Amino acid sequence: MMTVPFALFAAVIIFTLYLGLPMSLAMSAGFVIFLCTGLHRGFSLASLLRMSVKGAKSSLIVVRVLLTIGILTGLWRSAGTFAVLTSWGLRTITPSMFILASFMLPCILSYALGTSFGTAGTLGIALMTLARSGGVSPILTAGAVMSGIHFGDRGSPASSCAHLVASLTGTDIYANVKAMMRTAILPLILSATFYAVLSLRNPLASFSSSTLNELSEAFNLNIIAASPAVLMLVLPLFRVNIFIAFLVSIAAAFACTVCIQGYSLIDAAGFAVFGLHAESGIKMLFNGGGLLSMVQTCLVLIISGTFSGIFDGTGMLEGLQDRISALMRRFGAYPVMLAIGTAANAVFCNQTAGVIMTVQLMKKPYEHEGIASDRLALDLSDSTVITAPLVPWCIACSVPLAMLGVNISALVYAFYLYLIPVCSLTARKNLPHNNGRQ
Repeated sequence: MMTVPFALFAAVIIFTLYLGLPMSLAMSAGFVIFLCTGLHRGFSLASLLRMSVKGAKSSLIVVRVLLTIGILTGLWRSAGTFAVLTSWGLRTITPSMFILASFMLPCILSYALGTSFGTAGTLGIALMTLARSGGVSPILTAGAVMSGIHFGDRGSPASSCAHLVASLTGTDIYANVKAMMRTAILPLILSATFYAVLSLRNPLASFSSSTLNELSEAFNLNIIAASPAVLMLVLPLFRVNIFIAFLVSIAAAFACTVCIQGYSLIDAAGFAVFGLHAESGIKMLFNGGGLLSMVQTCLVLIISGTFSGIFDGTGMLEGLQDRISALMRRFGAYPVMLAIGTAANAVFCNQTAGVIMTVQLMKKPYEHEGIASDRLALDLSDSTVITAPLVPWCIACSVPLAMLGVNISALVYAFYLYLIPVCSLTARKNLPHNNGRQ
């Protein structure tokens, strides 16, 4: 039975998060746990290590992408790209539509940047400042922001989470993004409608331009500074290889850092590796990014790859996966994925670990039921990925809420996060897969 190893692994992760230790330590402990489980089942250490190496190698492609995203986000911060996009968003706000803007602007920025934390920590904080100074409920505003920041985190070609899903399921990132946009249309429209109604009932009483003034003093808000994000939005439309698009955007951001923001070549190289680390002022809102910011995530991914190798080589999950297949035949693939994915987020308290463990459990049952891998990727994106920010103790929820300075009551107004799974539960049966089985 795999109940004991998984329970022990979950306990280690919870203990690690409680102590604030790196997730890679918990994943390393998990590797030892599953290695010992394999030994207990009669496999030799040498064969288990070979399985582990094989599984880890499969993660190296996405590791390259994640490290590139780290460089990209570090330079976007130093280039003023985040600052320009944030200032544009703030300038477009109509007081009577403030709540709607608090949803739509983070949607746009998170899609351009591919990061929920980055959007919450910049535009999100600015919107919360406006809400508090303008007499609008911070809880309501935060709910709209939470919905918006996870729009791009789920479905942007620049999102590390979207690349993780594509890698684990062996699917194409562009095809996944198109599929996710199709299932997002109705939830997006419904959410926007709800927020528009709430906006009319909760208008912004006043607008302070102090944030915009501080941004203009801290950064050169030249329109060209937005070009790195624009390139990331436009190049995928022409089917440019995602890695090439990243490199082009990095080059543009490096040039903007030097030529527009006035940093030296050495400073720009430092931002690429270490990220932006301002010590005071509004620039602190844009701190973060850099290659090193992705090292922990990459370690987690590589170590989780060893799990996959051990699970596949030993067949230790087969009994559990058979039961999952039976549940899928009875209730349907997506409802089972939604239940397991939400439970994984609740147990592992981390979106990345939740996604990885959900795939480990669900990939074989989907194959057994003849369901295509692109459907697996879509179901994963519409369940595990989007429910993580609804679990209060999961970092996909707790970190943005802490940035916004509100408690979990804001989740009541995070309509988009609910509507994706609700709409998917009713509509998923109409999505075809390879052999038409549901």
